[in-house]
Amino acid sequence: MNPYIVLLTDLGLNDPYVGQIRGVLHSLAPDVRVLDLSHSVPRHDVRTGAFFLVSSLPYYAPLPICLIVVDPGVGSERTLLCLHSGERVCLAPNNGFLSLVAKNYIWDGLVSIDPQRVRRDLGLPALSKTFHGRDILAPLGARLALGEDIHAFGDPVAMAELRSSAWSEPVRTEDGVKATVLHVDSFGNVVLNLNAEEWNEPLEAQKPHLQQYHMDVSLYSCYAQMPQNAVGIIPGSQGYLELACNRASAAKLLGLRPGHTLHLRL
Repeated sequence: MNPYIVLLTDLGLNDPYVGQIRGVLHSLAPDVRVLDLSHSVPRHDVRTGAFFLVSSLPYYAPLPICLIVVDPGVGSERTLLCLHSGERVCLAPNNGFLSLVAKNYIWDGLVSIDPQRVRRDLGLPALSKTFHGRDILAPLGARLALGEDIHAFGDPVAMAELRSSAWSEPVRTEDGVKATVLHVDSFGNVVLNLNAEEWNEPLEAQKPHLQQYHMDVSLYSCYAQMPQNAVGIIPGSQGYLELACNRASAAKLLGLRPGHTLHLRL
């Protein structure tokens, strides 16, 4: 299996930005496959983008080089990082994006990327301060896909250098758990940062109570089992528990958006 590149951005498709990234990749590594995970991450939404990545990685063959361009701090002092193992590579700004995927897989190490070492000998146009996805991450992704070693382009740093995010894991309390909304999908399902494998059994054993709404919520195996206009919890297809309704929007009913926190009393 050869390495290939997976693009995940908040750039949309109305502007030429994704096409320029693909142009760099094609010019430097024309035979390397490039797949699109999504270019519709909400603008600057690191949390939702991280959820897209961690929930999608199980469906990719080995050796993806994930090139992540969700970078509201572009041009600032934030660094660019490479999180790598023998199975996968993630290239992203150090803005909290990688904290969720770092907790869900085993990694060999973390490298702080040196832009000048990445761009050396490539004859690329001038480095922009506002588009590091095209000018640094894309050339690096191409070079790694062609077999070059990440340590030629940066220095190893401790995993502690990876910026952490409070939303990347739930907080256990004496009477339950505080969960964060990672994503609201187009159906209005509210994805919580509760891994289904870990939390399905505790929630099945207890009657969860949404403290802010003074309501109990039952656990169901699918949407059709729920009474209409009632909120329930299901183990969603993305590996996380969801608050959902049968043919209605749980997000609208509860007034929830990504980043909101909920106290589930068990």
